[in-house]
Amino acid sequence: MTTFSQLVDEMVIETRRPDLRNEIATYLNQTIREVHFEPSRGNAVFYAENRKEAEITATSDSAQTWDLPDPTIFQGMEAVRFPDVNAGKLEYAVERRPGPSLLTIPFFYYRAGSTFVFGGVVGYGGLNARIQLSYFEFCKSLKYKLAGAREAEYDVENGWTYYTIGLTDYGSSDSLKLTAQERVTNWLLMRWSDVLREGLRAKIYKRVGDQLRGQTSYSLYSQLRQGIFTSEAAEIQGG
Repeated sequence: MTTFSQLVDEMVIETRRPDLRNEIATYLNQTIREVHFEPSRGNAVFYAENRKEAEITATSDSAQTWDLPDPTIFQGMEAVRFPDVNAGKLEYAVERRPGPSLLTIPFFYYRAGSTFVFGGVVGYGGLNARIQLSYFEFCKSLKYKLAGAREAEYDVENGWTYYTIGLTDYGSSDSLKLTAQERVTNWLLMRWSDVLREGLRAKIYKRVGDQLRGQTSYSLYSQLRQGIFTSEAAEIQGG
């Protein structure tokens, strides 16, 4: 249980390489993104903590589009539901590629770059109909911040400490406390920091040429990360 900058500081002290602080921060972001994939099976891992839901209102009669809020962290669409067709029956769209086959599919969606397109022979219900989405995002990359520039820090015994940055007192309200936490950590760092720590060690030791320690840390990291997959992976319903 820790924050991004605190874990970077810890590894700088452990390895005695303050000159690698920026690289270590990069390695930590890489490790956080890395645990969203299961290398033994070559599968992407979708975590329940990363699930987002959205509802949009159609502004077109027959073909509605939706731009990803942040394409840099989008991982995958889970479900698209059209609740305003067939007398309220919750119809689910299927993902298809653009082409002639779309002319025969009652409800579909496809992705074009950072935009999703919804439609179908029956469609989503026309103008002002609702389209409900469930999708997954990666954890956002975090920045290393020097002490004094951090919105908050976490201690296992004492919990959260919030700071004033500029004119903002991040301990003054519940909403600002949540904002501070989002800026300094994520659920993986708070629940699975031991796993990330080993993955980080493996990268650092490889960087400095300590092959034995690097291999040992990578082996332990590979074993420990299975616990994240087993405990946190979302159950995805088949189409």
